Order: sequence, then structure tokens, then C-alpha cells
Amino acid sequence: MKKKKVLCLLLVLCFALPVYAVDSTPVIMNVKTYIYHSPSCKWAKRCTKNCVKTTKQKAQAQGARACKVCGG
Repeated sequence: MKKKKVLCLLLVLCFALPVYAVDSTPVIMNVKTYIYHSPSCKWAKRCTKNCVKTTKQKAQAQGARACKVCGG
């Protein structure tokens, strides 16, 4: 019985942890175009006026899409 509980807990952790790690990735989002970039993207570096630093999860929640060059 105890082994079954431990196995269930391990399975939950294996599936839940990668999801949280990916969504909290920092991105640069342009609030005018609603496109988000990875911080190292050339378009993120050029963006000065309309860009804010946020997380990937928050950008997607606001309806932003990933950059076609860097993939966000």
C-alpha cells in the first residue's frame, strides 16, 4: 500500500514539475504587437518603447504569441 502511494506521488511530480519550469521562463513582451521574445532575441534587444519584462505564462494569458524568429 505504501509503495503505491509513493509511486503515485512520483508520477504526479514527474508530470507537474516540467510544466511549471517552462511557464515561468522570462520573456520580453511588446505590449503594442503582443509578441513575446526570449531576452537574447535580436528583436527583443531592439524593442525599447513598448516592451515589458514578464513571464511566458503571463504573456500567453494576455493573448500574446511567440516570436517567429526566436520562438519566445
